[in-house]
Amino acid sequence: MQLNNTNLESFLQKAEQDPKLMEVLKGIVYYCQSASELGISLDEVAAAGTVGWTIGQDPRLMEMLQHMINLGNLGLDPVEH
Repeated sequence: MQLNNTNLESFLQKAEQDPKLMEVLKGIVYYCQSASELGISLDEVAAAGTVGWTIGQDPRLMEMLQHMINLGNLGLDPVEH
């Protein structure tokens, strides 16, 4: 498949060799399409994807994010001084 996008072609080639990676690629495309249909900009989608990728590189970031979510659920949002 010729996509004229070397990054996407590389991802697709890897996904064709790994069924789990293919499911990840399908999920990314599906959720990005859904976000687009709901009015989310490409920049916003890219920012969310970047956060996810960054957390994948350093699992401690997921712990921090989960902690922040838990604080928010308790009504303990950070306060600006």
